[in-house]
Amino acid sequence: MLALQAAMAVTVLIYYCQPAGSAILSRYAAWQHAGGVFAAALATGLAGGVLSELSLVFIQDKGHWSARHLEDMGFKFVFFCVSGSVVYEFYCRQAVWFGEGAAWPVLLPKVLVDQFIFTVVWGTPFQTAAFRWQALRYSGERLWMELNWDFVAERMLPVLVSNWMFWIPGVVLIYSLPTNLQTPLFIFATAIWGLLLPAVARQGGNAAPAPEPVPAAPEILPQSTE
Repeated sequence: MLALQAAMAVTVLIYYCQPAGSAILSRYAAWQHAGGVFAAALATGLAGGVLSELSLVFIQDKGHWSARHLEDMGFKFVFFCVSGSVVYEFYCRQAVWFGEGAAWPVLLPKVLVDQFIFTVVWGTPFQTAAFRWQALRYSGERLWMELNWDFVAERMLPVLVSNWMFWIPGVVLIYSLPTNLQTPLFIFATAIWGLLLPAVARQGGNAAPAPEPVPAAPEILPQSTE
């Protein structure tokens, strides 16, 4: 996480301090922006779903694939496609509400709205519920039965705190760039967040649903010999 945040900081410095680097980033941003919300969704899905799962397979599991890896990759791809499209539109709205630029009167309200309104109201509940739904083998009924204050305290709160630790420094750097460069930097960060989020979301309580109780065998009474 710290290495990624350092890399994001270097990207911001390159944009503002190196004309050649700024030109390259601007060309990529123009291509990304031309694709609109669909390009943002696809790129976020590839970064958070495909790239993050490939990292797990080849680094953690030494290249050993399983059906669970393929399932997780497909699920995370769809999840991050949805997340990427929402974030793309949110960044565009933030630019309309608060303007452009890296000055603190512009930067601070964007960070506060992002992390303490958007993330609390939408981001954390959506992320936590989605990964718990997967852990419950896509049972909406069982997920609905778990939605109580214990769910908030044991599942949502760890995701929210992890989100703040990861994304508060991240969005400060993201909002330091022009709007057309914000989504590419967000996508870059999502490749790592795609590794962290499932691990955090599956902690707390039972990561998987408890097995159904096995009924006890009926007691066989000895027959009377009378």
